[in-house]
Amino acid sequence: MKLAMTQCEVLKYSEQDSPTPLPDGYLTLVVSYCAVCRTDAKMWRGGHRDLALPRVLGHEIAGYDQENGQLYTVWPGQTCGLCRYCLGGRENLCEEMRIIGFHADGGFAHTVVVPKDSLVAVNEDLESPLLTFAEPVACVLNGLSHLNIAASRRVILYGGGVIGMIAALVFRERNCPVTVIERSEEKIARLRPFCAKNNITLCKDTVAADFDMAINCCDSHIAFSLCLTKLRKGGQLVFFSGLKKNQEIDTNLLNLIHYKELEIRGAYGPRREHMVQAVPFCARQQENLALLVEKIIGPSEVEAVLPHILAGNALKYIVDFGTAAKLPVASPAPDMHGGAKRNNQGNNNGKSQSRLSPYISALIAGIKPISENFTGQAQKKVDLKTKPLGALGSIEKLAVQISAIQKNLNPAISCKRLFVFAGDHGVVEEGVSAFPAKVTVQMVENFLDGGAAINAFCRHYDIDLTVVDMGVGGDFSDHPLLIKRKMARGTRNFAVQRAMSPADALKAVETGAEIFLEKHARQPCDLVGMGEMGIGNSSSATAIICGASGLPAAKIAGRGTGVDDRGLERKREVLEKALTLHQPSRTDALELLSMVGGYELGGICGAVLAAASTGCCVVLDGIISTAAGLLAYLLCPEIKGYLVAGHRSVETGQQTALSIMGLKPVIDLDMRLGEGTGAAITMNLVDLSCRMMREMASFEEAGVDTGPR
Repeated sequence: MKLAMTQCEVLKYSEQDSPTPLPDGYLTLVVSYCAVCRTDAKMWRGGHRDLALPRVLGHEIAGYDQENGQLYTVWPGQTCGLCRYCLGGRENLCEEMRIIGFHADGGFAHTVVVPKDSLVAVNEDLESPLLTFAEPVACVLNGLSHLNIAASRRVILYGGGVIGMIAALVFRERNCPVTVIERSEEKIARLRPFCAKNNITLCKDTVAADFDMAINCCDSHIAFSLCLTKLRKGGQLVFFSGLKKNQEIDTNLLNLIHYKELEIRGAYGPRREHMVQAVPFCARQQENLALLVEKIIGPSEVEAVLPHILAGNALKYIVDFGTAAKLPVASPAPDMHGGAKRNNQGNNNGKSQSRLSPYISALIAGIKPISENFTGQAQKKVDLKTKPLGALGSIEKLAVQISAIQKNLNPAISCKRLFVFAGDHGVVEEGVSAFPAKVTVQMVENFLDGGAAINAFCRHYDIDLTVVDMGVGGDFSDHPLLIKRKMARGTRNFAVQRAMSPADALKAVETGAEIFLEKHARQPCDLVGMGEMGIGNSSSATAIICGASGLPAAKIAGRGTGVDDRGLERKREVLEKALTLHQPSRTDALELLSMVGGYELGGICGAVLAAASTGCCVVLDGIISTAAGLLAYLLCPEIKGYLVAGHRSVETGQQTALSIMGLKPVIDLDMRLGEGTGAAITMNLVDLSCRMMREMASFEEAGVDTGPR
């Protein structure tokens, strides 16, 4: 039996896979107990960059060898043994580190397969449930291993969770006075007996200062900052817990590291030797560790306690898997849309259409293929101009296309408009971008201040610019260029769950269409460009194109904002993980958008449909707006005649998307900026092609001899 995470906030209890021959050096361990770590809870809520689903979580394990009954705990690392860190005795930093419960199935199961080298035999007189403390104890021992711990050295700890209390016990064993700062009144009340028993000062705050050592055992950047202020000159700080993402620390505080000559030591996981040391510590401290046990629960209770753990008020929950084999197995979960697993090769356009709102259905119904009659007439007119056949290349093709769209052999552009749709992406948490998410907000502010490339391009080409906040992780003041239609402060991390709900995906498309039509009603436009802004959106666009083409990310994913070689490899891994998780249909646009898309891509998709419904020519930009155009094409292939591929992006995924739609880019300037810059340049060429169509004379009008016919 196993308890597997199948998507964020979903655990499924099911049969374990049929036994297979074990690789050399591995053992099947029967799990007696496995504790629930806060890391497990965080992964359940929001995933993890190294987590490929489905996955059995759990790495704080107590189990036994069924053949001889030997009790073991497990060092969760699986290392290469060959890199400089392994050879240097710091195997917890192994270049090829794989962790049980992250990269391989963990201990939330009746059995777990582990390397024999990871097993730590237990010969001490120790209650099996309390053996699950060995891994967190080992983490503490690693973090404190380089401190100068001596009796009477004063210690301040921020965070009164299990890790903080274990660290306090380690210091108390060495006769160090310990002060623990904990903000939760509930947890303080829960810990008072423990702290009183061990002579540990527990409080919400203290005016005391000049501590010899400080340990941050929580994810608060404020706690980290306070550690710096509380230390004496020459003090030591262990940076134990990773901080919440995208927080800022005052540089004046960081300067204290310089002025005080502080020593800061990072701590990440344990080495195997620390697991060995942890077992006798657990045996010595059994009575105290028992006070940190919140409850021993069954596997069916795990999901219910995870929110309590994430709230920060819980101590240690330990799962009893001794009865796991007796628990009922849930029926297999149905497909997310009901029914069997999708066949990616099939045509599901009808399924996508059936979920459309009446509003979008009406737009699509109003999109008619461009007139082949006008295409032929326009081509004839172009061929009779005073030039060799085809001599103006793409300008001629644009002239024919715009004539057919407008059903006019003398086409004209009276209004050019460009939209920059903006939104943030949860997948940035996976390290797929060279820039942090906050750059999205900063760049939108730059657009509104008029300082971006797209501002300069639009001013030069007399293009009306509009910026749309579809889902940026920040707020903006009112501005003449800005339309506020925020759906959320960014999408969810699609590497571990849907980027947005199906309802939100449809709403994003509707919103984009509404925005175009509202502007169009006030002043009709003949030509519109589609730009975008959103850190991480090249990953979203690439995932959409991979899903629609069936091609692997290794062949399509590019560098986006400029990630290095390792970043590109990471990006490809994340995209493959996401595509394996979601298994999207190639032709279901709303499903693709919901699973791996972005709010701004949905907005562009809707705006493209709306523009085509009014007979407006649409110029796409780079890979992001092309991916959004592809979504619109999947919903309504008739839009092809209204689309112009602005420029050839350096991102190879764009070429894949264009080939699906049967489009070719007009220009190739080796650009990869986005924002709509390539579209703006091409819009000027579309305008030029109209002028050529109207003003350039034919051979007959100019009295030029065409030679023998």
